[in-house]
Amino acid sequence: MDNQLKVAIFTAADQCLLTGEAPHASRLLSLSPEASMESIAAILAEWWQQLPSRLHLRDETASSPDMPEAMRQVFTRVWQQAVQEASVELNAQVKRPDLEADVMQRERDDALKRSQGEIGELEQRYREQALKLDEAHEQYEALGAELQVLRHNLANETTQRKKEEQLRANAEQELAQLRRSYEENKRVFDQRVRDEQRHNLEALAKVDVDTRHYRNALEKLRDESGRREAEMTRELHELQGVLARRDVKIETLTTQVKSQDEALRGLKSRDAQQQREQTQISAQLLTETNKSKRYEEQLRQLEESLQKLNQKQVSNNSESARRESQLRSQLKQCEEELLKSQARAQGFEKRAGALEEEMRRLKQRV
Repeated sequence: MDNQLKVAIFTAADQCLLTGEAPHASRLLSLSPEASMESIAAILAEWWQQLPSRLHLRDETASSPDMPEAMRQVFTRVWQQAVQEASVELNAQVKRPDLEADVMQRERDDALKRSQGEIGELEQRYREQALKLDEAHEQYEALGAELQVLRHNLANETTQRKKEEQLRANAEQELAQLRRSYEENKRVFDQRVRDEQRHNLEALAKVDVDTRHYRNALEKLRDESGRREAEMTRELHELQGVLARRDVKIETLTTQVKSQDEALRGLKSRDAQQQREQTQISAQLLTETNKSKRYEEQLRQLEESLQKLNQKQVSNNSESARRESQLRSQLKQCEEELLKSQARAQGFEKRAGALEEEMRRLKQRV
């Protein structure tokens, strides 16, 4: 029973010390109500006596393998200093009277709190260093992955460069082959150009000969058409003169017919007058009968002459119309021949112009 109570009191005192508070007999009495205050105080005094050795043992086992060496050393020094101060204070408390126990206890509590604060700060630094170490590990892993990617990219670039060099070699071979084919094609093209120029010069010479021939033919045709045009113009003027003379003659005959008509009208009026005189003068009928017969004979002769003149005028009119139609048909034929000659001359001129244009294009090509 005493051993169990001792273990329980020691455990509770350790818990109070870990929370930063000094264990008291009044606080530990609630753990074992059956025990007396004197027995708890005796066990607590024994705990205070064994505390330095127990803290020393815990100090040896408190280091962590993951803690950096510098932080572990600092933590060890602080912990040893705290343990030493606690031991000194504990020894002094054992030697001091009970009146100063509370003051010393408070000082120890303050020192313990400061030690706990320093320990917390060191732990915070330890966590920060651990975080930095983790970040460094992550950066190392990221750099390793990036290095692996760079190595992979370098291998790809090397492969791509080899492929490009192979493609470049193939392209250079194709370029050399294309140059050879270009030289061959250029030589063939130059030969074809020379042949084409020779053929063009021959064709140009032929075209020059044909052009001179057509020009001579055109000049001859122009001379012939000029002569024909002059002859046709002369004949046309002659026909126009003949037609004018015929027109004058027809006008003269028309004037004569008009004068004869006037004479006939005068005779008719005279005859009427004579008939009136005959009716008025019945006594002179016999004497005037002969005169009337003579007048009738003259009238008949005049009518016959007038009829002849009319027939002659009709025949003259028909003859003049026939001659006029003949002259007009001849004039029309002359005009048609003139138009044909002009059309042929224009055709020869167009052909000569086309030949000159073709010769000029051939000269430009040469």
